[in-house]
Amino acid sequence: MASASDVCRLALVLALAAWQFPALAANWLMLGGGPEHLHQSADALSARALARQWESATGGKVFAGPVADVGMVYVASHDRRLSALDAKNGGLLWRFEAGGPISAEPALADGQVIVASKDGEVTALAAFDGKRRWQVKLGGGVVASPVVRDGRVYVGSVDQFLYALDVQTGKEIWRYRAKDYKYGGNYAGPAADAARVYVGAKNGVLHAVQRDNGKPVWQAELGSALYGAPALAGGRVYQGSYDRNVYALEAGSGKILWRTELDDWPQGTPVPVGDMLYVCSRTGVLYSLSAADGRIVWQMPLGAEVRHSPSVARNHIGVVATLDGRRVGVDLERRRSAWEQKLGGGVFGGPAISDGGVLVVTQEGVVSAWR
Repeated sequence: MASASDVCRLALVLALAAWQFPALAANWLMLGGGPEHLHQSADALSARALARQWESATGGKVFAGPVADVGMVYVASHDRRLSALDAKNGGLLWRFEAGGPISAEPALADGQVIVASKDGEVTALAAFDGKRRWQVKLGGGVVASPVVRDGRVYVGSVDQFLYALDVQTGKEIWRYRAKDYKYGGNYAGPAADAARVYVGAKNGVLHAVQRDNGKPVWQAELGSALYGAPALAGGRVYQGSYDRNVYALEAGSGKILWRTELDDWPQGTPVPVGDMLYVCSRTGVLYSLSAADGRIVWQMPLGAEVRHSPSVARNHIGVVATLDGRRVGVDLERRRSAWEQKLGGGVFGGPAISDGGVLVVTQEGVVSAWR
């Protein structure tokens, strides 16, 4: 029988592990793996070059990353189609056609795939066979990823509203207007923690609202348009802005704690890993910032334009794909490239880390699995 001191030591180890890797994704269920957009996986990746397991073409242009769960991979494309693939071999299992182009990742929850399209439709499909469970029409188009947390779907629209829908029925629970200029709206996906939902608007204002009723908590004016989703970790919100800055804010108050200017526009979502923050600029520079004060600790040029967040495995291997068609593995602890492999085309959406491997989709809609 374990002694009381052994039990205490085990509890401490588990608590430290939970602090370093909060809410890690067992599978990649939505943008960034989960509603906090941590872009981290509970799986480790090889520090050596990965082998391609399969490749499958969806047929349409793709500007979003894949999501995966329970042996299936889902890819949304600009030709209005959502494709469900077999994670073992890439074979097509079913396909759904939305009413408009799909620009962002779907979200997986409660045995359903939630997909939103540019015509304003939000549709829930049975994850296994693609049968429609419900469909609602919002007041404007959707170009950013929905998130799901605790039975609710949160989705922003170009009509300037953030919506909360019941995940089982699609019924609207509340809506919040993130007031913007005439041609503004929500072009970035929301993030959700246990208390609040956070969403950025095109006018550069980051909003926090109460998750249960949509009442405003705070608004923070950042330097320029917000096109990437925020990340939530350690009581902070991390947000990239079109003014070339990465911002850290207090989650409860919206107080700006620090901001750091990069060489170009931060792409996607800043990724918090322990006491560090990783983010790529549009020019293809991977930055490592101190999460405490925003200080640039190191940086690595990747040699080509990048449009998404790094995806990080449990053993701190980061994965980034470039617009010139390369997938790069970076050993974040040793601050060096671990491997580099050529893809068949450029990549817009972030890679997914799932089941011990990497899933990536090129702009031309070619999905590949690597391990």
